[in-house]
Amino acid sequence: MSTRKSTFINQGVYLADIESNASLGSFELNGARDRPYPVPQYDPQSSLDIPSNVCTKANARIEAPSIHTSRPKLLHSASRNSTNWYYGNSTKVSSQLGIEKAERRRSRLSFTPSVFQIGTEFLSTEQTKELERLKDAISENPETPRKVPTGYTEPPDGGAMAWAHTVAGHLVVFNAQGLNMSYGIFQAYYQNVMLPTNSPAQIAWIGSFQIFLLFFMSIIVSPLLDKGYFRLCFNGGSAILVMSVVMTSFCTQWWQLLVIQGILTGVGMGLAFGSGVIILMSYFSKHMGVATGIAAAGSSTGGIFFPLIAEKLIFNIGYAWTVRVMALVVLLTLIPANIIARERPGHKSRGKTTMDWSAFRDVPYLLMMAGMFFSFLGIYFGFYYIATFGEAVLHLSPSDSTSLLIAMNAANLPGRFFPALISDACIGPLNTIVPATFLAAMQIFIWIGSTTHNSLLVIACLYGFSAAGLQSLYSATIFSFAPDASKVGIRMATVFVVIGVACLTGAPIGGALIGSDGGGYFYAQLFAGCSILLGATLLLAARVVKSGWLPQRV
Repeated sequence: MSTRKSTFINQGVYLADIESNASLGSFELNGARDRPYPVPQYDPQSSLDIPSNVCTKANARIEAPSIHTSRPKLLHSASRNSTNWYYGNSTKVSSQLGIEKAERRRSRLSFTPSVFQIGTEFLSTEQTKELERLKDAISENPETPRKVPTGYTEPPDGGAMAWAHTVAGHLVVFNAQGLNMSYGIFQAYYQNVMLPTNSPAQIAWIGSFQIFLLFFMSIIVSPLLDKGYFRLCFNGGSAILVMSVVMTSFCTQWWQLLVIQGILTGVGMGLAFGSGVIILMSYFSKHMGVATGIAAAGSSTGGIFFPLIAEKLIFNIGYAWTVRVMALVVLLTLIPANIIARERPGHKSRGKTTMDWSAFRDVPYLLMMAGMFFSFLGIYFGFYYIATFGEAVLHLSPSDSTSLLIAMNAANLPGRFFPALISDACIGPLNTIVPATFLAAMQIFIWIGSTTHNSLLVIACLYGFSAAGLQSLYSATIFSFAPDASKVGIRMATVFVVIGVACLTGAPIGGALIGSDGGGYFYAQLFAGCSILLGATLLLAARVVKSGWLPQRV
C-alpha cells in the first residue's frame, strides 16, 4: 500500500489530483469500521453528472464514523485516469474555500459543484443543507459573464480614444485652471500699477470669483450632462471663455474686471472644466488617478505659460495686447479639445438627477467634504500672493517676483504626476492626498520665516509640488466616496460647490488680513497654514472612519 497522504476539509469538499500524492488505498479512522457504499465518480473532462449509485473502484467506499465523531467524512483518492470520492469526518480546512489554510498545498484541479453530485442519500438533512450552502458559495463559474445594468458598459480604461481624452482634459484645464493659477501676475499688476487705490482684498475677489464659479458650475453642469447636453456645456463654455478673455483686455476699472474677468470668465471655465472632467472620468476606472493627474497637470503648464507671456510682453506691448495674446492661446488650444471630446459610446445618461440626501448621513463623506473645504480655503493663497510678497516684503523687481510664481507652477507640474502614479499603483487617492496636504500646510508655516529671495524660491518650489497632490487628486478622492455609479455626479457636484465657496472666500480673507496688518503677511500666512492643516486632519479622519487604521488601498 502506498504511503497515505490526504488533505481534508471541515464540512465541505476538496478535490485533489495526482500532484497531491493522494493515497490510492483506504483511510483508517481511529476505531472506524469500513463499510463499502457506492459513490460517484468525477470526470474533469466531462460536464455530465454521474449517478450516485455508480461505484467505480473496489476500494471506493464511505467509511463509517467512530463513536467520537458527529458527522461522516469525505475522503479522496486519485489516479491518473479517474478521481474518486469518499465521505468521512475531517479536521482540517481547505484554503480553496477561503476559510483557513490547508495542511498541504492545494490541487491544481478546479472544483465546480454544478457538474458533480454528491450521493446525498447518505447524508443527514443538516449535512445536506450545509453541503448546499457550500456549493452555492463556490459555484459561480468565473467564465460566466456578470450581469450589468441595461445600457451600461465598463469604462475602456485605456485605448486611443480614452487617452486622447486625457490630452483634451489637459488642454481644458490648461485654460481653465491655468489662467486662474496665473492670477498672481494680475494681482500684482492691478495692485501696483492698474488699480493702486483698491485694496488687496478687493482685487483678490476677481480671481476668487473665477475659481468659485469654476467649481460651482458643476452643480449645473452635472444634471445637464445627465440629460445629454454635453455639447452645449462644453462647446458653449469654451466659446464664453475665449470671448471673456478678449473682453478683459478692454477693461480699465475694478467693477469691469470683476464682472468680465471674474464672473463671465468663471462661468466659461466652469462649463468647460466641469463637463470635460466628468466625461474624462467616464473613460477610466483602474487608471483614474493617472488620467486625472495628466489632465490636472494642465493647470501647471498653463500656470507657467501665461505668466511667461505676461513677463515678456506686458511692459513691452502693454496690458491690453498682452491679454489679447493670451486669448489667442486660449482659442488655439481649445479647438483640438473640442474636436476630441465626446460622450463615451454605451455610456447612457441617467436622465433625471435627484439630490442624494443619503450623502448627508454618510459620515466619511461629510468628513471628506469638510476636509476639502478647509484645504482649498488656504491652498490658493500662495499662488495669489507669492509675487506680491516678493515685491512688498523682499523688495524684489517685478521680473523676479513673477519668476517666483513661475517656479511654483513649474514645481507643481511633477507634483501632479507622482502622487497620481502612487495613487494608482499602490495606495489609492485618499491615502495619497492626506500626506500631500499636510506637507503643503508645513510649507506655508516655513514661508513665515523666509527673508531672502533664494529661500523664498525654494519654498515656492516645495509648496507648488506638495499642493499639487491636493489639486490633482481631489476629483479621484471624491469619486471614491460615491457608493454607486448613479450617485457619482451629484456627490461630486456637491463637493465641488463646497470647494468653490472655500476658493471664493479664502484669498479675499487673506487680502483682508494683509490690509489689517498694515501690509504685513504674518496673519494671512497663519490663516492659510492653519486652514490647510485642519483640512488635512479632517481628510485623515475621513480615511479612518471609512477604512480604519489598517494599511489598505483607499
